[in-house]
Amino acid sequence: MDTDEFRLRGKEMIDYIADYLTNISQRRVTPEVEPGYLRPMLPKNAPDESESWNDIMKDVEIAIMPGITHWQHPRFHAYFPAGNSYPSILGEMLSAGLGIVGFSWAASPACTELETIMLDWLGRMMALPRVFLPFDINRDYKDSDDETNSDTDYELSDVDNDDDVSDVAVKDELIINGKKNRHKGGGVLLGSASECVLVAMLCARAKKIASKRLTDPLIEDGQVLSKLVAYTSKLAHSCVEKAGLIAVIKVRQLYVDEHYSLRGKVLEESIRVDKEKGLIPFFVSGTLGTTSCCSYDNLEEIGEICRREQLWFHVDGAYAGSAFICEEFRYLMKGIQYADSFNTNPNKWLLMNFDCSCFWVRDKFALINAMSVDPLYLQHKHAQKAVDYRHWGVALSRRFRALKLWFTIRSYGVTGLRHYVREHCRLAKVFEVLIRKDNRFEIIGDVTLGLVCFRLIGSNKLSQKLLLSLNDSGKIHMVPSMVKELYIIRFAVCSKYATDDDMRVAFDIIQTHANDVIQEYKAMRGGRLSSTSSDSLDLLSKVPPSTSTIGDTPEPTTAVSDETNIPDQILTNSTAAVVPSVPQQQPLTPTKPKVTFEKTALINKRPRAMFTRMVSDAKLYLPKRTLSQISRQASLANPRTRKRMQSDANGPRARSSSERYLARTVSILETVNSDGELEE
Repeated sequence: MDTDEFRLRGKEMIDYIADYLTNISQRRVTPEVEPGYLRPMLPKNAPDESESWNDIMKDVEIAIMPGITHWQHPRFHAYFPAGNSYPSILGEMLSAGLGIVGFSWAASPACTELETIMLDWLGRMMALPRVFLPFDINRDYKDSDDETNSDTDYELSDVDNDDDVSDVAVKDELIINGKKNRHKGGGVLLGSASECVLVAMLCARAKKIASKRLTDPLIEDGQVLSKLVAYTSKLAHSCVEKAGLIAVIKVRQLYVDEHYSLRGKVLEESIRVDKEKGLIPFFVSGTLGTTSCCSYDNLEEIGEICRREQLWFHVDGAYAGSAFICEEFRYLMKGIQYADSFNTNPNKWLLMNFDCSCFWVRDKFALINAMSVDPLYLQHKHAQKAVDYRHWGVALSRRFRALKLWFTIRSYGVTGLRHYVREHCRLAKVFEVLIRKDNRFEIIGDVTLGLVCFRLIGSNKLSQKLLLSLNDSGKIHMVPSMVKELYIIRFAVCSKYATDDDMRVAFDIIQTHANDVIQEYKAMRGGRLSSTSSDSLDLLSKVPPSTSTIGDTPEPTTAVSDETNIPDQILTNSTAAVVPSVPQQQPLTPTKPKVTFEKTALINKRPRAMFTRMVSDAKLYLPKRTLSQISRQASLANPRTRKRMQSDANGPRARSSSERYLARTVSILETVNSDGELEE
C-alpha cells in the first residue's frame, strides 16, 4: 500500500467506522457463533502473494463481524462502559501513525511530558490529594499559566492552614520537623487496572522486604516473601487475587458488611490473627465501585489501620474514580488521603478508548526502586532531570496514550465530561425506578452511579434462567454476579448515546422474558397439592416487597435454595407489573396449606450459543482449574468413575481441595445434558 492508496483507504476506513457506530443498533448485541467458528472460514496457510484491500474488507463483514460482541450497542449493559469517542479514535490513529515507542524521555520527549501533564490534569479534575500530583505544588505551578485559583496556585503556608481533606496527606509529606520536604508524588499511564494493582503490590513487596533487611541484614528475601500477606474484600476485582499469584503473595479476601463494604474491624482482626501466626501483613487493596455491585470500602477506617500498621494502602477506583470529576460524588472517596496509590480507568467512563489506566503514587521513588532496571543502551544524558516511565511499570515499550487523553479532554472540556457522567447516573436512576415499579423484582445494593443490580424475587435459579433467556435472545446483553449468596443481574449504562427510551426498551425486554420464565415455571409446577413434599412452599407467607431496602440482607425466604421458590403473587401477576395492595412490611397471614408441584420438562427449549452459556451460566464457567484437574476431569466421561467419585464425595473421610473440586464438577455434569443445557 503506497501513500496514495493509504489516503484513499484511510478515508474509507473512517467512513466504515462512522457507519458502523451510526447503525450499530441494527445489529444483534451478541454473536451467534460457537468456539472455532472462524477456523474453517480462513485459509490454513498465510497467502504467499498480496491480496487486494477490497477482498480484505469484504472478509471483515463475512468472517469477523459475525463474531463481534458490540460493546457500543445501545442494548449492551454488561460489565462497565467501554469508553469511545471520535476524538479518542483520532488520537489513537495519530499515535499509531507516529509509531513511537516512548519508554524514556529521550525516546520521545513529547510522549513523556504530555503524559505527565495529562496525569496532572486528571488528578486535579478529580480533586485527588495534592501529594499524588506529578508537579511540585510550590514550584512547578508558578509559570504554567495565568490561573489565580487558590486550588492550583498556593504556597506551603496555604497547606498548613487548609482543612480540606485532601491536604492531610500533603502536610505529612511536605512538613517534616517544620521543614519542607521534596515532592515525591507522580502518576503514569498503564494498560489496565489489573496492571496498576500488580505494580502497587510489587512496590509494597519491595518496600517491606527492604524494611525487614534494615532490622535483620542476614535475612533472605525468600524468608520474608513466604510470610507476606495482602488483604482485600471478597467483592474486590479478581485482579487483586491474580496479582497475588504473580507476586507469590498470600491474599486474604475479607467479608463485607450489609452494605457490601469492607470495614476496619474486619481488617484489624485479620491482621491480628496473621501476626499471631508469624505472618507479615504488608498490603491492603480497597475498592471504590466494586465490579459486583458498585459498593465502596470504608477508606477512612481502613486507612487509619494501614497507617498505624505501616501497610501499603492501594485504592482501586477503576470505574467510580472517573465520577469524582463531579463534586457531588466526591463524598465517596472520603479517606483517600490515607492511600499510598490510586488508579482509575478513563477508558471506562471518560470517553477514551481502551487501553488507558491512570496510576498515581504518593512516593514515586518507592515505585522506581521496585521496578527499575537500567542497562547502558537505555541511558541518556538527561536521565537525572527527566522522567523515564520505563521505571514505572512492568513493560518497557510504551504507546503514546496521552494523545487520546489530550484530544478528548480538550474536545469535550471538563464541563462536557461531567455532563456525560451525570447523564449516565441519571439514566441508571430512571432504570431503577422502572424496576421498582414491578414487584416481581428487587434491587440489590445502592444505585449511586451508573450500575443497577437487580434480581427476580425467588430462588437464584429463577434469576439465572431469566439472564440466560435474555442473553440468548441477542436483544440485550448483561452479566451476572454473586453477592451474599444471591445471584444478581448487573445492568450497566454503557452506551455513549443512551437515552430514557433505551432504559424503557431494556426494561420492556426484561419484563417480556420474565413473563416467559415465570410461565415456564408455572407449567413445571403442574398444579398438584402436597403438604409433605420436600419441594413444598408456604406461598402466602412469602409475599415479595416491591422494593428492597438498600444494603439490607434479604430474608431467607426470598432466595436461598436452588428450588423454584416463586411467591404466589408473582405467579398470578407474571404478565404485567403489579403494585401490591397491602403494605410492604406486613406479610399476609397464611390461610392455605403448603403447595408443591412436580418438575416437568422445560417447554420450548432453545439451543444456546457457547458464548451465551459462558458469560451467563456460573455452573458452566469455572475458570479456576489447574492442569492436573483438567487432565483428571477427562475421567469423568466414564459413568462408573463418575459414580465412584460421587460416592467418595459423600463419604465421611476428609477430602483434598482437588477432590472437592472434582466432586463439585461431577454434580455439575450430572445436571448438564449433552447440549450444554441445565437439566431440571
